[in-house]
Amino acid sequence: MLDRSGRVASIMQKKFGVEKGDRVVIYMPMVIEAAFVILACARLGAIHSVVFGGFAPKELASRIDDCFPKLIVTSSYGIEPGKHIAYPPIVEEALGFCKVEKAKEIPRLIKQRTGELDGKLVYKDLNEFYHDYDTLMDGEKTVAAAVAVPSNHPLYILYTSGTTG
Repeated sequence: MLDRSGRVASIMQKKFGVEKGDRVVIYMPMVIEAAFVILACARLGAIHSVVFGGFAPKELASRIDDCFPKLIVTSSYGIEPGKHIAYPPIVEEALGFCKVEKAKEIPRLIKQRTGELDGKLVYKDLNEFYHDYDTLMDGEKTVAAAVAVPSNHPLYILYTSGTTG
């Protein structure tokens, strides 16, 4: 756990410039990589906002507008009862709804899931703002140092009842 979350933290720090106090939106299904990203944020003193993968683009856009993240971490798809939901099209539509300037330029780190669909929902031709999680993890050997934060430093942004951040 420490090795993987520390390597993700190193990637977030070196590749995307995530620092103490920056925000990171996590729009992922319930996969272990989501936990690594949450722990990586804590390690860097970054503030994460987990957005439920079943949210539609307008709801995702409102959360992006609320915190204007330095990075969005997502996945190629999620699994709902009886169907697979492709996440990149939702992320792109959400960024189109955002009111914050330059929202479409926020970098995206994507975990490509291949198991259940034999790669049918693997996105190969995404725009230049997408970066492949596994490729970066394969190349990263450094575990980022933990950043000290005061006891009252925010850890996450949580929405109560899905509405209030």
